[in-house]
Amino acid sequence: MTGIDLGTYHVRVVLDDGDGFLAVWNTGRRYTHGTGSWHPLTAASVPPHWKSEDELAEAVEYAYSDDGNAGCDCNMRMSLDRAHQRPEQDDYLCGETLVITSLTLIRPDGTERALEVRR
Repeated sequence: MTGIDLGTYHVRVVLDDGDGFLAVWNTGRRYTHGTGSWHPLTAASVPPHWKSEDELAEAVEYAYSDDGNAGCDCNMRMSLDRAHQRPEQDDYLCGETLVITSLTLIRPDGTERALEVRR
């Protein structure tokens, strides 16, 4: 069963030094990127995934945890560079030295929901 389009959410990620960034989470239909063997302009349509805001919140909390891909230093440093409009590096160092102090889910209507920071 496919999910429903909850709209476009944003996630505010605040680090222990006060720096941070906003990330966009589109909950509607989207398209895959191409790969080396699959032409990037021949993308597949992917239906909405989440069935509720609670499911989305759980996914965001996991993504920014120590176990999630978005919580890794290399991905957060890339997000910070993009947020500050700095050139991206060719190779970001991976690790778990950056500490998230708060995560906030920002709904399409602008209201906010504090999320759990998982370590």
